[in-house]
Amino acid sequence: MYTVPMTFNLIRYLPLSILPMMLGCGSPAEEKPAAVLMTRAQALMTGTPASTGVLAFLNTRSTTVAVLDNEVPLNLLTAQSIIAYRNGPDGIESTADDRHFVSIAQVDAVPQVGPAALEALEAYVRGTGRVEMPLDEQVGIFHGIAFNLAEARRVIAAANTAPLNVLQGSVGLSAAQAQAIIDARRIDHLVELSRLPFMDGTGLQALKNHVALAPEGDPCTGPNTCQAGLSCTGLAFGGPIAYGRCRNTAYVPGDGDSCSVLRPCAAGLTCSGPQSGADDGLCRPSWMAGTFTNHSDLSLPASTTTPWVSTVGVVGLASVPEDITVELDLVHAQPSKLVLTLEDPGGETALLWDGPNEGVPPARIPVTRGIPRDGIINGKWLLRISNPTGQGSGTLRSWSVKLTSRWD
Repeated sequence: MYTVPMTFNLIRYLPLSILPMMLGCGSPAEEKPAAVLMTRAQALMTGTPASTGVLAFLNTRSTTVAVLDNEVPLNLLTAQSIIAYRNGPDGIESTADDRHFVSIAQVDAVPQVGPAALEALEAYVRGTGRVEMPLDEQVGIFHGIAFNLAEARRVIAAANTAPLNVLQGSVGLSAAQAQAIIDARRIDHLVELSRLPFMDGTGLQALKNHVALAPEGDPCTGPNTCQAGLSCTGLAFGGPIAYGRCRNTAYVPGDGDSCSVLRPCAAGLTCSGPQSGADDGLCRPSWMAGTFTNHSDLSLPASTTTPWVSTVGVVGLASVPEDITVELDLVHAQPSKLVLTLEDPGGETALLWDGPNEGVPPARIPVTRGIPRDGIINGKWLLRISNPTGQGSGTLRSWSVKLTSRWD
């Protein structure tokens, strides 16, 4: 079995079967449509950020039967079963036979654990800030109100800093809701905020409205959704991705200057061009570069039929690409049999790697053929993997597209 080396560490953001979960007052999860579409989605499978958060939560000793039963909440039998499994055959914590959770399949195999328990665990670790994710990924739905990560951070900041008169006046909370927030400070996450006395969907929506204008770098959905002096830039072409990013598009001194690996740009700028093999490039504002990842965990069975496809959503860049680099985390028995192609949001394609003629694909592939540098950059990028001979099987664990951009 050949493994394409991992090119990035386990700060893996991307991704979840978007769980529209309500985490309020110990009530059961309620499924609702997301307020806006996510740029990325992930499944709760081993290796994704959500699974990493669940496993870390279950392995920490502060996660007790009471926490699982009352805070997540799971039913008591499920909570007891998880802790009993973790404590090992002797039933005593912190002894030699204790078990460590290393995969979601292992958790799922514990008696009393099923899909509902896994969904509740995932929703809890997301809502309490235990999952690395991009700013536009959904944290959860609380009392019917959806929050992405950027919105959640702004609401928690407001809940911890706004004076009582602002909470009741500008925000529009009831006197009881405002006082409950003051009494609870410091509030650490949305699960805690949503479970305060008197808190409901109206209160959460009022807090969300109060911080609706996004600061620089946060997700936006169009005109008048960013703070003063910022523009909603890089909305995706053709959907279904709903977000752009709030950017300060004013001129940055040094923009357009020549640069190279040995002649770097000034602060606030990035050197665009050398990543594609050029000996020099041009300085661009730092926001015009980004890396976008899908932790797909896509199974690649031995097959000669239609290609397997994985997508990455790109948002918040300028209008056309300059550098395009693909990074792979791929495990396969016969990687030299694979043919990889990349498609940009406008439908332009590039032969990324021709295994039968070029051998084993490297972990990092600069795109120097096929996709024009005057095409569309913001939107859905597709990685297609085919196996013409049907030899070997494997897994695409994750992949990233690393981009620099410019205005056309």
